[in-house]
Amino acid sequence: ENTIFVAGAGLLAKPTTTSNYKETPVQLFSHNTMRSETKKGDIAEKYFGTGVGGRIADVLRLEGIPTDTFSIKDHQIVLSGAAGGPSQYILDKKGLPTFNEEPPVENMNDLIKALNKVTTADSGFFAETYSSKLTDSIAKHQTLGAVLNNVKPPTKFPDSKISDQLKIVTQLMQTSSSRGARRDIFYVHQSGFDTHKNVDERLSYNFSTINVALEAFVKELKALNLWESTVIMQFSEFGRTLAPNTNDGTDHAWAGHHFMLGGSVKGGKVLGQYPDDFEQSSTNDIALSRGRMIPSFPWDAMWKGAAEWFGVSSSDMNMVLPMQNNFPSELLYGEDDLFLSQ
Repeated sequence: ENTIFVAGAGLLAKPTTTSNYKETPVQLFSHNTMRSETKKGDIAEKYFGTGVGGRIADVLRLEGIPTDTFSIKDHQIVLSGAAGGPSQYILDKKGLPTFNEEPPVENMNDLIKALNKVTTADSGFFAETYSSKLTDSIAKHQTLGAVLNNVKPPTKFPDSKISDQLKIVTQLMQTSSSRGARRDIFYVHQSGFDTHKNVDERLSYNFSTINVALEAFVKELKALNLWESTVIMQFSEFGRTLAPNTNDGTDHAWAGHHFMLGGSVKGGKVLGQYPDDFEQSSTNDIALSRGRMIPSFPWDAMWKGAAEWFGVSSSDMNMVLPMQNNFPSELLYGEDDLFLSQ
């Protein structure tokens, strides 16, 4: 009842069919390229080096809404904001790694901070950026470590990588007031869907793993009274071919079906466009070979309403979603389409 699926969605620069799909300025069906562009949401690179989540955090901070970003899986471009802004917190599935656990000299952390505060009028831009990011990261690491130590451990989560990541997220959520944050954006990651062989058994295992992890996550959020103020958005760089390969698997494709859920989501429905014809033909303008379907809806369709719900104003939306104006309004969902009225 709190889940929405968006069918036939994917990375698009503009409305696309079989007649113009080769104009898409992205290396289609490539993991690295499409994953990066999905996280950035800015194919033309109007806001170079930033991602959707980072730009959301940027505009909210400018509106006086303190917003922090957290990756539980390495540094992520989706959380990168404008140069000079706050850096993202980076953790792993075990929590906050210890910084410089065995320093070779006494008070080394203080020495690092002191050395990186020594600047002059002619200090290099790259050196200045490196130093500011390093000292900011050390300070944030110390602050976060202190408040996490006071967080009550969550209820039992299943034993899996995605469960471990979601468990850490529930702990981080409880530190928002100590950090002075009014909004938080988290990134978690689940691999294992590059199913070039044995697709049936791998999908069954992966879906089951994610399902029990989400059940534990939702249960914990409800116990913490955070469920209504949380939305989970799922993305993947591309879908898979509908026609199998010779290894009982599937290969790289394009459009897929994606979901969002949360306590305030107006769920129980499938939006987007589910294809009624999967065969490549002169009369099917979204089907390529082997059941590779062209997306009918862009990522912006889900992001727009979620960003509005999160507090992004209409005047800031072009910065958050610089490609939104490439699409007609019927391909974009607003807050009223995706969320219950407040």
